Amino acid sequence: MKRLFGTALIDYLPALALLAIALAYLATAYSYMPQARAFPVSVALATIVLVVLDLVSRTQTPAGQTLTRLFNPSALPHSADHRQQYPAMKQVFAVLSVFGFVLLIVLAGFIYAVPVYVFAATYLRGRRPLLLCLLVSVAVTIFIWALFEQFLKIELYPGLLFQES
Repeated sequence: MKRLFGTALIDYLPALALLAIALAYLATAYSYMPQARAFPVSVALATIVLVVLDLVSRTQTPAGQTLTRLFNPSALPHSADHRQQYPAMKQVFAVLSVFGFVLLIVLAGFIYAVPVYVFAATYLRGRRPLLLCLLVSVAVTIFIWALFEQFLKIELYPGLLFQES
């Protein structure tokens, strides 16, 4: 198999696919009106920065190994966690939960999707106490509402079910 910077080319594909999506998202965001593009552009740029860091961390170069050591030490070859394989169903559930969150955002909007997702993630996956999950989900929702609606004056997407005609 062909290698680039000591890593199999196939190992770069997920990050490269995400980079292509982020670049398309960025290009689309720049077609919006100036105020409407503020958030999508910042999300796209942050995603691009993170993907570039991910791409570099996948290399077997000193820079890649430094990034891996700083941001994901469990991925280092000598780490005990590196050899741990997660069951396929856990991996499928992780991906489906993100798709479920996106679907919930599309249908119900951010203000309803965020507390549901945060509560479900902390209670079902994190196995935290019920009251703590409830408090954290409420706190995160209030923070997001205050940040976007009050401070930045950016209206949160209401969802298809709650959109005004």
